[in-house]
Amino acid sequence: MRIAIFGKAFATEFDDAVKHILRRIEELDPNPLVEAAFMRMLDDRMKVSDKLQSFEEHHELQGCDFLVAIGGDGTVLEAATWVRGSEIPVLAVNTGRLGFLSNVGIEEIDLAMDALAAGRVWYEKRAMLHVEVEGMELGSFPYALNEVAIMKRDTSSMMTVEVHRDDVYVNSYWADGLIVATPTGSTAYSLSAGGPMVTPGSNVLCINPVAPHNLNNRPLIVPTEGEIQLVAEGRENQFLLSLDSRMFILDGGKKVRINPAPFHFVLINLEHQEFFGTIRAKMHWGIDPRDR
Repeated sequence: MRIAIFGKAFATEFDDAVKHILRRIEELDPNPLVEAAFMRMLDDRMKVSDKLQSFEEHHELQGCDFLVAIGGDGTVLEAATWVRGSEIPVLAVNTGRLGFLSNVGIEEIDLAMDALAAGRVWYEKRAMLHVEVEGMELGSFPYALNEVAIMKRDTSSMMTVEVHRDDVYVNSYWADGLIVATPTGSTAYSLSAGGPMVTPGSNVLCINPVAPHNLNNRPLIVPTEGEIQLVAEGRENQFLLSLDSRMFILDGGKKVRINPAPFHFVLINLEHQEFFGTIRAKMHWGIDPRDR
């Protein structure tokens, strides 16, 4: 079994747990690969095994069976930039806060490692988006797992985002911004902007304005298939375009084209894990606030 490890900074209270994760991973792969920046952080914080090998380029993950992401949901989003189109499954261990994607708790490390070794896990394919902008380079990974968003840069005037789907005019939104969210992203930025939660297997996207001027402009659900085109204009001629946590400066009038990606992000779940159970736990559904 070949395992890669990627992570971000975590609180010192998780030091012992991370040491335990590394020990358990070495039982499955005596020479696991660790992302170079994370390896340097681990070396500064704790004594790590000299059997760990570092990687710096995504192509070095070729042949890996799994990638273990240690951190919060933001770490999982960044892990997507490492596995890319390989569809290497990702096991996400939560050392962050809420954790919709990083769904394996610290207390479940042994359970998760035993399940990986025995094959008692299930794989969930999450849709991703491919983004193109005329005359712009969006780096080596122009894809998003959670959402694509266009936001204003200043705090004063609103912006207008004109939306087409397959060249058919949908609407012009006067707002602080606009989000196009996948089902995965429906529990992220879009949710905080009043969007609905969408089950991960749904073949839909959510077009959601941020603080719209017209209160009858509500979130819109459309099929995933088909191209969504966005054009932003306003008093300022530059805006922010985000692909998950990666930010770019977008000139006004540039057409942003959003299509389904030709590959998926594959998330590893333990046998007992499912979407509604996660929602109940994270959103405290069914809990009487008087009992807290």
